[in-house]
Amino acid sequence: MTPNIKPKKSQIKSFSIKNLFGYKDVHIPFGKEALILIAENGSGKTTILNSLYYLLACKFEKLSDIEFDSMSIEFESGDKFELKKSEVSFSMQFNVHEIIYSLRKFIPVRDYEMLRREARKGQYSSAFRQRLLQIAKRYPTPLAYQQLTLLSDFSLQNSSQVELDELEEKLKKIKNLIQENFNEDILYFPTYRRIEEDLKNLGYEEEKFEQINFDENKGKLIQFGMDDVIARFNEIQSSIIDSTFNLFSEMSGEILSQFLDDTVVTQAMRDKIQPETLSIVLSRVGEKNISRLDREKIEELVASGDINASKYEQLVYFLSKLVDLYEKQKERDESINQFAKVCNKYLNKKQIIYDEASVKISIVQTRDNSVVEIKNLSSGEKQIISLFSKIYLESPKEFILLFDEPELSLSLEWQKLLLPDILNSHKCSFMLAVTHSPFIFDNELDLNARDLDIYVQEN
Repeated sequence: MTPNIKPKKSQIKSFSIKNLFGYKDVHIPFGKEALILIAENGSGKTTILNSLYYLLACKFEKLSDIEFDSMSIEFESGDKFELKKSEVSFSMQFNVHEIIYSLRKFIPVRDYEMLRREARKGQYSSAFRQRLLQIAKRYPTPLAYQQLTLLSDFSLQNSSQVELDELEEKLKKIKNLIQENFNEDILYFPTYRRIEEDLKNLGYEEEKFEQINFDENKGKLIQFGMDDVIARFNEIQSSIIDSTFNLFSEMSGEILSQFLDDTVVTQAMRDKIQPETLSIVLSRVGEKNISRLDREKIEELVASGDINASKYEQLVYFLSKLVDLYEKQKERDESINQFAKVCNKYLNKKQIIYDEASVKISIVQTRDNSVVEIKNLSSGEKQIISLFSKIYLESPKEFILLFDEPELSLSLEWQKLLLPDILNSHKCSFMLAVTHSPFIFDNELDLNARDLDIYVQEN
């Protein structure tokens, strides 16, 4: 079955926006595992993608910048909800923490700490909002001005408590409905210019952008530089080695108990002990637990077949347990190997190598195997490694992917490969990409590409 006819696994059935920008109605049904929307700049494609993300991630306050009357999502279960723009303003009160954080560089520490204490109480009285507004006017940032203006315009103090309770209850019901119907992580890739705008609003200096990894709760993904990828490589290495030692300790206790009784060695245990697997396992256990000399003796016994002698039955039992330990980690090893295999399709005269024995991931030149630092890769190579490290090396959960202009920084040939490679990970339950490059769908996904105008009706 080819990717362009696969049904989606995600439970999201459709997404709608009424009166977007004051004159557009949008209704997008999701019937396949991938939908590629084609549109030129200025068509609203990025706004539509961002809106879907903000709804699914329950970041309703982020919709405050967008002009619309209402947005709605329908699920395959038949559940659906509608969120009105007037109700978005109410959700702004829950974003006071972000407003305060945006002020941290511009206000005295005393004021900053006072605001944090009040915000933690979760009771945003008229006096508190007035105090926040006064401080923001003295020390303005774009984000604070924008958010506080909305809070002020909404005038919560003028709403009846019954109205406020009803609005709060509706937002809770919407969040519960999303959680009941949508269990995947969200991988969200906005364009760099959108990231840049958000960071400037938060008060970051432009030269600092490459150092920032901005990762929000429900899986929002924005990658800056490669420090996070390096950290992930190191984390994987430490995690596998640590788990090896922990499992080794557990196994040693189990074997000691077994040795008190008669040790029964089966043919299945003998068959497990293969030279290649054994070499990886013994390397991971390390010389602190097995000396180099003992390791060489064991490997010689296995290679020669002498391990099958009856006097080595306890050793066979021990080694079979070591192999069991390796099998427990094999799923992660396979994910790393798949990550390397996919990325190597894109790297130019370089390759990612995973040494299972030392649990080390490295990038090397193909001509002489010299190590290449990640910072020296091209922007396109960095983008590829960053993307697939998220897919293969992080959460094992399935995800939906929201991708704005995936063609950026990629050669034409890479553009053709990218989306099919993502779907072939078998972890992506649904993909929505917006693009104006025909090369992104110049592949088996050509029937999944649609002109955005098909789903838009102007009033």
